Amino acid sequence: MSHPAVVERTSEGRRWDGFFLVVLVPIYHAVGGFFVLDFVLSGQYTWGRTLRTFVLLLSNLVLAFEFVYRDLCTNRPDWPRERVMKSVIMYCVIPFCVGMAVLLVLFVIK
Repeated sequence: MSHPAVVERTSEGRRWDGFFLVVLVPIYHAVGGFFVLDFVLSGQYTWGRTLRTFVLLLSNLVLAFEFVYRDLCTNRPDWPRERVMKSVIMYCVIPFCVGMAVLLVLFVIK
């Protein structure tokens, strides 16, 4: 019977995990928040824009759950759930809201 392959984590892999979590995930969520609110405020609810916005919103949710929450639960089993949830809020929810706030600021300035 075959068993799953065990991959040892190197310092290079840990460095890329940190870059992904701290840099790429918040940027993606900020851009997602910007464009989701842009769709809501635009009033142009065509099927194409609605579908693209829905897929963007779902991809933000999947990224937050699968690649942040579950990854932190797996890699940091010693962390309590509250700390994992605070990390999800810090890396996903706050950047999403910042993206929305940027759009609102640009909307008010315009």
